[in-house]
Amino acid sequence: MSPISNAEKQDRFRKKENLGFWAEKVFRLWEMSMGPFREIRTPEEVRHALEKATELPSGWTDDDFELAKKRLGQCQLDLLSGVDQIANDVNGHWNVDHSDLMTTPDPVKFIADNKASIRKARNLAAHLISALKLSGCNDADQAAAAMEVVRFIGRSLVGSREIRRSNATAICLASVGPQYDRPKWFAEQLAETLRWQIDKSLAQEVGRQLQK
Repeated sequence: MSPISNAEKQDRFRKKENLGFWAEKVFRLWEMSMGPFREIRTPEEVRHALEKATELPSGWTDDDFELAKKRLGQCQLDLLSGVDQIANDVNGHWNVDHSDLMTTPDPVKFIADNKASIRKARNLAAHLISALKLSGCNDADQAAAAMEVVRFIGRSLVGSREIRRSNATAICLASVGPQYDRPKWFAEQLAETLRWQIDKSLAQEVGRQLQK
């Protein structure tokens, strides 16, 4: 491989510097935002997400740089999204029809308990994420470990008489074997979860693969 010229070195330096500048701009946008998404992540979590998005490998190429730019754009959309996914999952399907809230004899206590549940779930998620970051495992190994946690929860859920319907419980139920029974709403909720999380063409491809 031929040595890199000074001009190429300067160009690479500028590109990497620009990437850091763009990441800092996204952080400032998040920091100054007033939406509900501002409260669901800590500054440390946002910094970590941006650093991960803009990470370049040793000896990076222009393709690596373009991929990092793409990841940063995706990260920005995620950070500035108004969706509080933990709250949605804790609330479960009652968030759609509000039937639990409308029928509870003590709405004030119901809302207080719900807020406490969201707070506990958020704290637990933060602990789990911290453990992943401190583990020293690569992304694929972290995914394997996280999936085992999902299976653990899935096996616990199938033993429950009543299972709260949510995106999270649907994914956990999907992670365990076919020998387990699922609630009647499972297929619809799993399809709804995938429909929200992936684009339409990819969802259709998943459907075609399931027909094989």
